[in-house]
Amino acid sequence: MISKPVPFLLVFALGVALVLGPAPAALALTEEETKRAEALIPLLDGEQEFWAIGEFVHIGPPAIPVLAKGVRHPSRRVRINAIETMSMIKDKAAVPILNAVAANEEEIPAVREKALRVAIRLDPAHAVPALEAMAKDPSEMIRNAVVSESRIVKDKAVIDLLITLLADDSSSVADGAFRTLWNFTGRMVEGQDFIQSTKEERVAWAKDWARWWADNRDKFQFVPDRPTGPPPVMIPPGGFPMPPTDKPIQPPPEKFGY
Repeated sequence: MISKPVPFLLVFALGVALVLGPAPAALALTEEETKRAEALIPLLDGEQEFWAIGEFVHIGPPAIPVLAKGVRHPSRRVRINAIETMSMIKDKAAVPILNAVAANEEEIPAVREKALRVAIRLDPAHAVPALEAMAKDPSEMIRNAVVSESRIVKDKAVIDLLITLLADDSSSVADGAFRTLWNFTGRMVEGQDFIQSTKEERVAWAKDWARWWADNRDKFQFVPDRPTGPPPVMIPPGGFPMPPTDKPIQPPPEKFGY
């Protein structure tokens, strides 16, 4: 009876596979090789998952059709690890599979987000259709993922999309869209606090952004990413006024220790 590899050996095997890189992709897997690869799918959940991932990575792009079956496996862990393995193989052939997972409303949000994130990083130039489709998703979590992952896609169509999401029913989604827009454009408008806004305010502000974008779209150019974090606070000329007070502020009482 063959004993199960210990975790150290599993991690070592995965490391070796990543160093060696995927096998040549000139030929598709034979029927026998396909069966052996399919036998690895259940192992993506459990003590041997690192070893199984390493085996898939070594197979390389020819393993993508087999991993496509992995993303439909009943085990959430298998589906997540199948997606992660596709990201390690780095083959754009996986993108349509990942986009289908991301757009599947019957899939759990964590798996859909993972699929969207990997698809965009594999092929950001062709990510817009998937982002546009998922921006209409009923799940607030998925729409938040759209505005977050959009920051990687420097395409003017993404700005069009983000402006429509400024009027989202969720203030969280609208605020995320605003922050990504700020990262792209550097534009801020005093008084536009999306996180504290009403639906009516968001609709009005989205129209303001649409007018600005119509005037600037043709001449707009993407610049290097701005520092991460929230947009800077807009300080009025002369600084913020001191709050009114009826009497001078007293210093704190002195404390004497013995």
